Amino acid sequence: MSLDSIRLEGVTTHNLKSVDVSFPKGQLVVAAGVSGSGKSSLVIDTLFEHSKTLYLGALSSKSLDMGDGDYQFDRIAGTQPPVALRQRDGGSSNPRSTVGTLTGLDGLYRLLFGAGSRPVCPACLGPTGADLFCDDCGCFAEPHSAKHFSPNRKEGKCLQCDGIGELVGFSLDKIIPDRSKTLTEIWDGADPGTFAVPNVRKAFEAMAADIGLDLHVPFEKLGPEQTERVLHGSDTVYTLKIRKVTNDVRFEGILGFLERAYRNASSAARKNAFINYLGREECPACHGGRLRPESLRATVAGHTFPDFQGDELSRSIVRLREGLTSGKVPAQVRELATAIVKQSANIEDVGLGHLQLRRPVTTLSGGELQRLLLAQHLASDLTGVMYVLDEPTAGLHEADTGRILDSLRRLRDLGNTVIVIEHDESVIRAADWIVELGPGAGTRGGEIVFEGRFADLLTCPGSPTATAMASNGPARTTTDLSGARWLEVRGITRNNVLDQTARLPLGALTCVSGVSGAGKSSLVAGLHAAVSRAVAQRRAGTAAGGTGVQGAEFLDDVIHVEQRPLGRSSRSTLVTCIGISDHIRDAFAASAEAVERGLGRGEFSPNVAGGRCEPCKGLGLAEIEMTLFKSEFVVCPECEGRRFQEHVLDVRLNGRNIHDVLSMTVEDALAWFDADSSPKVVQALRVLAEFGLGYLQLGCSTTTLSGGEAQRLNLAGELLKQRRSRTLFIFDEPTRGLHTADIRHLLALFERLISTGNTVVVIEHNVKVIALADWVVDLGPGAGREGGRVVHSGTPEALADNPDSVTGRFVRRLRDEPAAAPPAPAEDGSRAVEAPDLGVIGELLPRAVTVVAGTTRQSQRKQPTPYGLVIGSLTVVSDELALIGFLVRAGSTSWNAIADTGRFCVNILGEDQRDVSEAFSQGRPDSRFDALAWTPSANGCPRLPDALGTIDCDLKSSYRIGDHEFVLATVVSADLETGTGRRPLMRARQGDSVLDDYGWRRFAREAEAR
Repeated sequence: MSLDSIRLEGVTTHNLKSVDVSFPKGQLVVAAGVSGSGKSSLVIDTLFEHSKTLYLGALSSKSLDMGDGDYQFDRIAGTQPPVALRQRDGGSSNPRSTVGTLTGLDGLYRLLFGAGSRPVCPACLGPTGADLFCDDCGCFAEPHSAKHFSPNRKEGKCLQCDGIGELVGFSLDKIIPDRSKTLTEIWDGADPGTFAVPNVRKAFEAMAADIGLDLHVPFEKLGPEQTERVLHGSDTVYTLKIRKVTNDVRFEGILGFLERAYRNASSAARKNAFINYLGREECPACHGGRLRPESLRATVAGHTFPDFQGDELSRSIVRLREGLTSGKVPAQVRELATAIVKQSANIEDVGLGHLQLRRPVTTLSGGELQRLLLAQHLASDLTGVMYVLDEPTAGLHEADTGRILDSLRRLRDLGNTVIVIEHDESVIRAADWIVELGPGAGTRGGEIVFEGRFADLLTCPGSPTATAMASNGPARTTTDLSGARWLEVRGITRNNVLDQTARLPLGALTCVSGVSGAGKSSLVAGLHAAVSRAVAQRRAGTAAGGTGVQGAEFLDDVIHVEQRPLGRSSRSTLVTCIGISDHIRDAFAASAEAVERGLGRGEFSPNVAGGRCEPCKGLGLAEIEMTLFKSEFVVCPECEGRRFQEHVLDVRLNGRNIHDVLSMTVEDALAWFDADSSPKVVQALRVLAEFGLGYLQLGCSTTTLSGGEAQRLNLAGELLKQRRSRTLFIFDEPTRGLHTADIRHLLALFERLISTGNTVVVIEHNVKVIALADWVVDLGPGAGREGGRVVHSGTPEALADNPDSVTGRFVRRLRDEPAAAPPAPAEDGSRAVEAPDLGVIGELLPRAVTVVAGTTRQSQRKQPTPYGLVIGSLTVVSDELALIGFLVRAGSTSWNAIADTGRFCVNILGEDQRDVSEAFSQGRPDSRFDALAWTPSANGCPRLPDALGTIDCDLKSSYRIGDHEFVLATVVSADLETGTGRRPLMRARQGDSVLDDYGWRRFAREAEAR
């Protein structure tokens, strides 16, 4: 074994198939591959966890085996001390967690002020002398320590707000936003679980009758005494009968009830009922500084602690540097100030100089949080370390990627090994060495597809990454906006976004773009809040005046699909995550065998006693305790990993028991479940298949899913909750963690939502997706105070020519630069092409008119009888798997004949072949080729010599959708005529009297029916 590399042999962790691989030391190594191919299993779950175990175990005998221990391998050699930066979403929900506390800069500043500032007089807050004595007041000041600058310590925190900086309480403006409403309307419109509960309302009505208060009087017309009674109640006790129970009650007022109920709430869910009525205001004592007055007045180099907390880091760096140069920083803390400057500069180097130390972590965007965590690792000067980073560019704008690369190179140049799991093309190009796993995901992956340098990757025919780079990327047909309705929200103000307007088309795809920290999340949050409020007001039958929202009347609902991690419970599985586990159990419980044995739904759950295997508690694994080491898990010897007792496993549904079904892949389950008897199960599985997750097992644990798989599963779960039109869907960076080859699944999802009357808004950094949008709202031009403005609201084409947009520069580059050359075919045949390049075909579709032709039984002439039909659209479903899809009329004689053979050839017609299209649109199906010259294709199917292109296919599956069938087929080979100037024959647009929405000729369908 070479000492210059880290060697792994026989790795079988998760889906890895006895992988042997080497990582060169002292290099920037990128682990690439489609989502779910095994990158994290190899780099993090195996290499990092084993390395961590070795080095923690070397520190002390008490630290033996501190890793997760889930990995499996034959041998790992040459490893180095590991440091990992994993994916993190959302950060801390603690209101006290800030940028300063997360980075540790708060602690350094406390030390700086504790040792370098002079205390002020506690009485007059004036200066003190060398002995801390105030000549004006005759008082001594308490010597400073770091505790005096901590909002979490009694010595430093503001007593009025308890160090929060804000006062949280019930806001009358939120409780009664429209004071022209009557008291009855106010009670009718109150949020459930608040002061609208029956006993409170009865008590209020009794008090109103007692004091002569008219319930139909608008709130703004009430006198001072009446307002006081409504808000704070009275001392009078009334005897009331509520729900057959008689009680003595007193009306304590709206505010009185809310404050008491909120204070006594015993659960977070109960407190959430009041959240719409809570307001925040700056603490009047510390004005948001969170510290007591004496601490707020202390200075270092002429600046207070709040100055450094509230200013952007880039400005704080300038202040400290000036103080060091001028000698204003006391000598005893000069070294500390230098350390603060260095650490702050590391944060600035990754593009986060716009952040403030006091900014709550909960307000950071995904990109900002990722880079902030990375900056902490860049602050050290360690050498000889193995750094493992999990998608450090996830959630980053293209303009920020260069800074990340500079930082990674700096780590490498210090003598470290830097291993990065990454999908970003810029990082892959910059790598010294590339290891790609694949070729597919799940059971279709787990193999080493490529090892080497980037130049060699481009010529690797079996690499999905190379194929994706060589293609023109995903494609979609943009929406015609000429007759679109529009949604407009004015006056959006949140964080750095000040009084901005968001305008976007309904029934289309809109991307909200901009550099990280430009205000995208803030703008979308304001949009979401305003539209949700307007929709709710319309539902309640109240006017939405003054909201600054136009177009909300065309929407029935708003759904915000945010980034969130999946549950990490070992009992969380694919079917429980998407909510179909109960339907599967119900299907088994309803079987004749289960009814005869008296088995209900619970017996078919691995989490419920009665049917599960009790020795392993339904996990399928048995724990073996190791006295000095971490416990190991082996397959349960009682149930042999099947998780259920024998009497449950004996129950079969269509020949399969519950374990068999949970072991099925999504694709296999789709073919097994009946759409009529299990509609919700089939519906959910179809969504998973559309998302490219057809290879996952129904019973697989969600803890084993990759980041990209978890992302798509989250989106699928949200979609399954809501199946309606006129809904505004908002997605937060949906391409984050996805390989380029997987983005097509996402675009197919968006198209399906839009086609059913919904509107899709996505916060997005991926330039290829932005370029395919119907509309783009771009924020900037910079980040923080330099951003927060809408610099573009229009089409991607116009964005590319907008000089004020940083995003536009990259869209323009994508438009102007040609794609890389496709991988060369293998010479020795050792690594065959896994999937034909469908990029060129994707440019022509879905509006190209195509002929689907196939062969069936031998005719009396002893020759194959050809059948064919015309389709108006064909979609490239997956580049990676070489899947195409199209719609055919259910019951079509031609298609039934073609489907029987399981193979066919798609002929793409040129614009000069309109007569061929007409011939296939009428007449008997077995005579459509009679007048045409045709030859057998490579697949043995009818091929037209003059066709613009042909695609040989094997039928994969078909699904009934109303009166149509959706056909999925695997591409065997593709041949397209290029460089001749010929153009494809395009079907007529919607509204054409001859074609329907699917591109079918109406009279052709009628002929088929006859």
